[in-house]
This record gives sequence, C-alpha cells and structure tokens, in this order.
Amino acid sequence: MALLSRSFIRKLLVSLGTTASIATAASIAVTGTASADPQNVGGWTSGIALGAPLPEGVYFVDIALFNERSARAPRAPKIDVLANIPLIAWSTPYTILGGRLEVIPITPIGVAVGINPGAATGSSYHQDIYNSAALVGLAWDLGGGLGIANYPGAWFPVNTDIGNNVGLGGNYWTFVDVASIAYNHDNWSLTANVLYHHSGNDRATGVHLQPDTADVDFGITKHIDKWEVGLAGYASTDLNGAARNLFGAAKQNQIALGGLVGYDFGPVTAQVYLTRTVTETNYTGFDTRLFARVTVPLWHPEAPAELSLNFGDGLAGQAAAVVG
Repeated sequence: MALLSRSFIRKLLVSLGTTASIATAASIAVTGTASADPQNVGGWTSGIALGAPLPEGVYFVDIALFNERSARAPRAPKIDVLANIPLIAWSTPYTILGGRLEVIPITPIGVAVGINPGAATGSSYHQDIYNSAALVGLAWDLGGGLGIANYPGAWFPVNTDIGNNVGLGGNYWTFVDVASIAYNHDNWSLTANVLYHHSGNDRATGVHLQPDTADVDFGITKHIDKWEVGLAGYASTDLNGAARNLFGAAKQNQIALGGLVGYDFGPVTAQVYLTRTVTETNYTGFDTRLFARVTVPLWHPEAPAELSLNFGDGLAGQAAAVVG
C-alpha cells in the first residue's frame, strides 16, 4: 500500500470528527498502517482454564503486564505499555442446564503508555484508566478432565486520554463472548480461550473506531509438585474495517509464543509468562509481553481443611481438598 502523506491524514481525521491518536497517526504517516490493538490485550487469559468450572466461592485475580513494541518499520514509534488488570471471579452455587453459573467483573484497569520513551523529540507519556468489563457465563465439567464454558459480556465505554489520543479502548460499548475449552489430566493442562469482540460507534463522535476482532489465548503446561511449566501464547486478527485500521485497508493480525512458569504457594498461586511476536501484519513492530498473575481465594461456603489453587484446573485454580 502506498504511503500516505501527513496532510491527507490530517484531513482524514478532521473529516472523522475525532482527534488523531499519537501512536496511530505517527505510524500511519510513515508506514501507511494503523496501530490499534484488540479491545482486550492478547494473551491476558493464556494459561487460565476458563473452561473448567470453579469450586463455589469468590476469587481475586490480579494480572500485571509490561509490553514493549519494537519500531521495526522505518521511523515507526517504539511503544511501551504498563497495565494492571484486577478482576473478581464468583463461582455461584447455582447451575443451569448442568453448567456452573460464574460471574467475572473486571474493575477499572490502570494503563501507562510511553511513545518513543527517552527520545529527544517525538516522545510522549500517557496515564489513564481503561474500559471496565463484566462477564457472566456457564462452565460444564464433562468428565475425564474435560471442561467447556461460554462467557458473554461487555466492555463499558469510558472517555479517556488513551482512548482519544493513543487508540487504546475508548468511549464505545463492546460486546464480548469468550468460548473456552480445558483439558486437565495426569498433571497436564491444555487450555484455549477464544474471544470475540464487536464494538459500537464512539458515543461522542458517532465514528466506528474499533474493528471487530477474534483472539485465542492458549497454554500447554505440566504440573510438577507445586511447579507449573510450559508454553503460552496468543493469536489475534481484525475481522472488519474501522477508523483505527483505515477502514480495512490496514487490517492487523499477530501470533505470539512464549514460556510460562507457575508456583502454588498454598492459598495463593502465581504465574509468570513471557511472549514474543513471531509474525505480525500492520503492527509496525514485534511485541514482547511479560505477564505476572496472582490469584487469592477470598471466600468459600465451607472452611477448607487444605486449600490449594492450581491454575491448570480453573480460572483461579481448583480447591485441592474441601471438607464438606
């Protein structure tokens, strides 16, 4: 695709009635591509077996992320992102059609973005909150270590600096559906979470900013005593056109792979995993993402004699032994 002039980009953005994203405008002007991301960060559910129903109770999960995007395309910006994603998982006492009813609210996410950090010119820093979300779904234990689940929900609109000027989230509603499958047997865990997002128009401008996306987060791990080691990764792709991908002229996709290490401390379980882009289209650079995830059980209907959480057995892990 031919490179687009800066004057053309300015006219395009004015005609859309919205402010130029710093990261997007910079990359479009020099490479002819966009720089938006899926509504959820790719990889944030890797290694979590959402398909396995949780024991009844309430769990707190906190996910910290550092992302560095290299400036692979000529004169494209280097982008660093630091984010914290807190959520609550409530596994209710109710079942519908044999599936456990589970509720997952995602509270406001803190995000900091550095564009060309440390550069003498062309650098900027942005700190704000990201869109909140809520998922409500059913998880079925099919026996033999196999589980499936489906969680529809929504990301809520929020009018922020990072949405208006960096192209991360924004002032629009997004429908999300998460379909999950998990297999846990003989200390092996295989998980795949498929996420579909459909975003509406910006509530202030009426512009369709965010393309629909499909993502899959996956993990293959082995449990050795209290340790967990294995592979984690994700893949994402735009499904249609919107302002952030030049209305389909610069659709984006990427695949990333990496390694995961986890440890069961007893009532608290931790995972750390690092991924690196292996192939991408229109992202202007490869992403290196470092995730750290901690899960804490907050409440169970009956006091456990010994509570051991294992990520391979569910979102926050499964209770190793519960006295009932």
